[in-house]
Amino acid sequence: MNTSLIKNILVPFDNSKHATRAFGHALDLARKYNSSIIVITVTDENQTMQWLNDTPSRQKSVNKSRNSEFKRIFKTLESHAAKFQIHFEAMILESNTIAESIISFATKKNIDYIVMGTHGNGMVKEMMLGRISTNIALNAHCPVVLVK
Repeated sequence: MNTSLIKNILVPFDNSKHATRAFGHALDLARKYNSSIIVITVTDENQTMQWLNDTPSRQKSVNKSRNSEFKRIFKTLESHAAKFQIHFEAMILESNTIAESIISFATKKNIDYIVMGTHGNGMVKEMMLGRISTNIALNAHCPVVLVK
């Protein structure tokens, strides 16, 4: 029976070095508190409307490729969690309001703790940046640890 106050840890993940460190921190916490980890990636659904190299149709295939890459990365993260017998879930959310989506997800899933990187990796509209982590830290219903 888990009597800890930290049962569910959320890790917003974009494969940046900060997010990878945040996942390691979350693993350590989950081991100590017998917690579960949920990893999410949020992609901006408006990206499908943008053009790449003056070609309007290529972005959808780029997004599918990126989602496949995250699914592969999630398998690696899941194997790390399994080594410590930590319950692990991962998902990709599509939203054009990244911080608000993470906050809403955390509330709906009864997240007790959010561990996230301070800066993201990649395009401004798609990945988590400093302003997103700050927004989450200021507005989430639960404690937020920012890892750099």
